[in-house]
Amino acid sequence: MSKYFKTDSVIVRKFNMKDVEQIQLNILSENDLDNTQDEIGEDTTINNKIIKKKNVDKINQNINSKNITKEKSIYKSTEHVRLIVKSAINEYYTDEPTWAVEDKVNKNLVGIIKVTNYSYKNKMCNITWMMSDKYWDNNFMEDALTQIFNFLFLKKNIELIECSYYEQNNSKDIILDEIGMVKEATLRDRRVNEKTNKKENFVIYSINKNEFFENLRKKSVNNRSYKNLKRKI
Repeated sequence: MSKYFKTDSVIVRKFNMKDVEQIQLNILSENDLDNTQDEIGEDTTINNKIIKKKNVDKINQNINSKNITKEKSIYKSTEHVRLIVKSAINEYYTDEPTWAVEDKVNKNLVGIIKVTNYSYKNKMCNITWMMSDKYWDNNFMEDALTQIFNFLFLKKNIELIECSYYEQNNSKDIILDEIGMVKEATLRDRRVNEKTNKKENFVIYSINKNEFFENLRKKSVNNRSYKNLKRKI
């Protein structure tokens, strides 16, 4: 079961189909579609049917084909985003939910956060996320992730959260460091970026329950918004 959160800066909520346009405008662009699955997971599930990555890749090939018109390209990319949103809606009340992160003031969608690889036996999960470039300096993702980590540790029997990603830049490192995650490994040159043709490292961060609440305790000393977070959940 998932949950709705509010902070001073963001609302973390369930997706709806009205978010399709917001995702295209604020988070993705046509050129970003090839890498979308790296951020939200390899397979997309809709109504218990798995749409394999190879099928999404086929959509992307059609988008990038020189033989189609711009209008068709936009249509295909919209269909791709619709699949992402439908999947997010269906996953919301599962053990691997997907949240929309919304700017509390102007109601713009600014990010996506998803739980993956949830293991009841091992008491751990992975978090993946994407964010609009325009909001990197606003602490929005830090606030949203703090709320979700708090929920997972207190309500979902989680003892350790991992975040792993291909290192295109160091922006994610800054946010993960801020919420108290520990960089466990940098696996060098693990893939070639299709856009830049450069090799990228694979980075692994993690945080356990005790580390998270100790970091939260230190923040609450100087930040009122964190002070009662544990008791609110």
